[in-house]
Amino acid sequence: MFKELEEAWSQDSGGYDEMIKEQLADKKEVAYWMEELRQVLGNEPRDILDVGCGPGFLTIIMSRLGHRVKAIDGSGGMVRCAAGNFAAEGLDADVQVEDAVKLPEERKASYDVIISRDVVWTLYDPQKAFERWREVLRPEGRIIIYDGNYRRGQNSLKITAWKVLSQCLITVTERKIPRKAAHGEEEGVFTRLPMVMSERPDADLELLRGAGYKKIRITNDRYRNSPSRMEFWKYGYQGKKFRVIAWK
Repeated sequence: MFKELEEAWSQDSGGYDEMIKEQLADKKEVAYWMEELRQVLGNEPRDILDVGCGPGFLTIIMSRLGHRVKAIDGSGGMVRCAAGNFAAEGLDADVQVEDAVKLPEERKASYDVIISRDVVWTLYDPQKAFERWREVLRPEGRIIIYDGNYRRGQNSLKITAWKVLSQCLITVTERKIPRKAAHGEEEGVFTRLPMVMSERPDADLELLRGAGYKKIRITNDRYRNSPSRMEFWKYGYQGKKFRVIAWK
């Protein structure tokens, strides 16, 4: 399953790279994430693992805040995009291809924070991932997850109408016809992922407790769920967004 997933993400990496470049050029978007990450990470420089870094948005923001970040992604295409964006930023960040579930290159107790954005829903074994992430955290370390209840196979009149609106908005605002993403197939490996078949963040809470995290805080992602953002109208039909912080 891992190979199928990462091949799909490599196929989609160009589109995500365009999206990240637009986010980095958006002063309001950058300002929001700078403040959000400053609040959750604090001012002290930390050793951070950006799991499923994609084209590197969070790594760039955290590096601007003074943190020491290693970026990993299972997709070679995403890693190449991230490397290009780091070079454009003048950032000498460590980025490599690595399985986010197994973390084969990481030593135990080597990070203060593990962070991910829209990654956990893609994991083929989130329970094993949470257990492994806990191993590579230092005492009192944290995982920080930004994700959404991205259920597949759910349809309603509201969702169907929202999808049509989304396509129209993308066409008008981005001046392009939305292309079908490899990870957006209605059938196949992405419909069989554990987290797209579960109600979230309830499922996250259960798995994190099972993995041994001693304190877990789940909050609504008010920024990404806000109807005042164009991104909400483009992609909000996919599911409600939330943030999870769990302490080792």
